Amino acid sequence: MALRDIRILVAIDFGTTYSGFAYVHKENPESVVVNYSWPGREGVPKTPTALQYDEDYKNVTGWGNSALEDDPDEDDDREEQRSRPVELFKLHISNLHRKDKPWLPHQFDFKKAIEDFLTQMRKLIQETLEKRWPTVIFPQQVDFILTIPAEWPPHTTRIMRECAYKAGLLTSLDSNQLDFTTEPEAAALHCIDVVKEHNLKPHESFLVVDCGGGTVDLTSRKLLPGHKLSEITERIGDLCGSTFVDKQFLQWLGRRVGFQALEKLKSNNYGQMQYLVQRFFLYTY
Repeated sequence: MALRDIRILVAIDFGTTYSGFAYVHKENPESVVVNYSWPGREGVPKTPTALQYDEDYKNVTGWGNSALEDDPDEDDDREEQRSRPVELFKLHISNLHRKDKPWLPHQFDFKKAIEDFLTQMRKLIQETLEKRWPTVIFPQQVDFILTIPAEWPPHTTRIMRECAYKAGLLTSLDSNQLDFTTEPEAAALHCIDVVKEHNLKPHESFLVVDCGGGTVDLTSRKLLPGHKLSEITERIGDLCGSTFVDKQFLQWLGRRVGFQALEKLKSNNYGQMQYLVQRFFLYTY
C-alpha cells in the first residue's frame, strides 16, 4: 500500500509485565491518544502482559487483568477451576540462561504466547480505531511501531515480526508497515516532550532511567538547540527489572517459611501467591 494511504500510526509498548498502546491520525499528528480502556479495567494506561488458557493451554480464555487474580479470597472455588496464567513469556527471547527463564507449560512454545497476546491486542486496537474512525481499513491503512529492549539478541525483531504477522497486525510477513524502536530510544523521544516542564535549557544534561519489568536502562543525555538530544554516555542496561525483584522476594520468603511450603503454594494456589507478592510491594512502598 502506498504511503499516502496510511492514515493512522499505532505505537505498541509490549512489555515484560505490562503492555499498552497509543495512536494518532496523520491529519492531527499532535493529538496522540493513549488507550485507557481494557477488558476488565478502565482508567489505566497499561494491562498486565498475561494470558489465561483452558486446561490444555490451547485456547485463550482471558488476557490482561482478567488473566490474573484480583483477590483469590473472594471466591475460593475459582482458583481450582483456573489453569496457571502464562506470564513473563517475553523473557524467553532474551539471553537469560535456560534455567533462569520463566515457567511455561510443558511443550509450550513461548512464541505462541506472544502471538496470542498480540492477537488480543490487535482485536482491541482494531475495535478502538474503527469505533473512532469507521472508514479506516484495518490493518491496511495503519502503521505500527513496536518497542524492543536495546540489549536483546538480533533475532528479537524477526520473532516479533513473525508474531505480529500471525496476530493479524500485518497483511504480509515482509510488510513495511511495521517499524521497531528500542525502549531507551522511545524514552528519549518522550523526554523531548517533557524537558520544558523541568526548565531544561540547551546544553544542559540529564539522566534517563527506564525501569521496566524485564530490563533497566540508564542513559545520560544532553539537550541541544533545536529541540534535539545527544547521548553523553553509552547506554548501560541489564536484565534486572521488577520481575527479578519479585523473584528475590520469593527466595527470601522461601528461606523463612520453607521452600517446600512455597512450592506447594505455587503449585496448588498460584493466584494466592501472586496476590501475596502484589500486596506486599503495595503496602511496602
